[in-house]
Amino acid sequence: MTRLHADCIVNRMRVFATSDLHTDYRENFRWLQELSGVAYRSDALIVAGDISDRLEVIRETLQLLRAKFRHVFFTPGNHELWVRGSDSNSLEKFQRVLDLCDEIGVITRPLRLSDLWIVPLFSWYDGVFEPDMTEELAAARHAWADFHFCKWPPEITSLPDHFLRLNEPHIKTYDAPVITFSHFLPRPDLLPPREYLRITWLPNVSICAALDNQIRALSSTIHVCGHTHISFDGVVDDVRYVQNPVRYPKERKPSSFPIKMIWRTPLPASHDEAEQLASTRS
Repeated sequence: MTRLHADCIVNRMRVFATSDLHTDYRENFRWLQELSGVAYRSDALIVAGDISDRLEVIRETLQLLRAKFRHVFFTPGNHELWVRGSDSNSLEKFQRVLDLCDEIGVITRPLRLSDLWIVPLFSWYDGVFEPDMTEELAAARHAWADFHFCKWPPEITSLPDHFLRLNEPHIKTYDAPVITFSHFLPRPDLLPPREYLRITWLPNVSICAALDNQIRALSSTIHVCGHTHISFDGVVDDVRYVQNPVRYPKERKPSSFPIKMIWRTPLPASHDEAEQLASTRS
């Protein structure tokens, strides 16, 4: 085996997933600081939303991750769109977060890496409560922070439709395997049954059902999401769905780890393929 071939094997790109970093809690930020500064230099990290509602914390956290990973992908969650104490609305805040990402080199658009595409998908939960859920709706409107801290322009009549339309230019056929990610869940069977949920109305403020149509139109191999702080990794109708949340400090288990590997570049089969792979990284 040549030195070039060996180097390509050692430095095969990996893709890791995380979400719900909530680095307003300094314990969470310190946990991310403890990630190796050298082990992930060839790798990509998908951050599926919910760092903070404070722009300075979003910047500090993403810059920390940019120093550790070759590529960092991000899509805003609901916390990023809170505008408490501000005259701006949540769509203006959304754009400010995307502009911040552009400024510091964090990726919020589709990008081809060596052997796959990573495609961010924007979304918002459907927020539909059935007529017999009046008590649950009242509880949600009282307790769910989005009802208090998000502010939407009056011309927006459907939040899920608005955010899904932003994805439409990127819904097409790609020339390599696709990994997609969003903050919100694309389907209800990614949650436990309601009777096992601490918040029985959590599905109503977590699921963007039409999002799964976009995932499947893209022939996604893996979809990463966040929001519910409930870990899962399973295949449904030929798509692997992954959530690997950092969570709030009090929610974490001793076995938790902030990042999870979901993809590894296949080994080159020959010296020529190794050279081709190396050339894509120069």
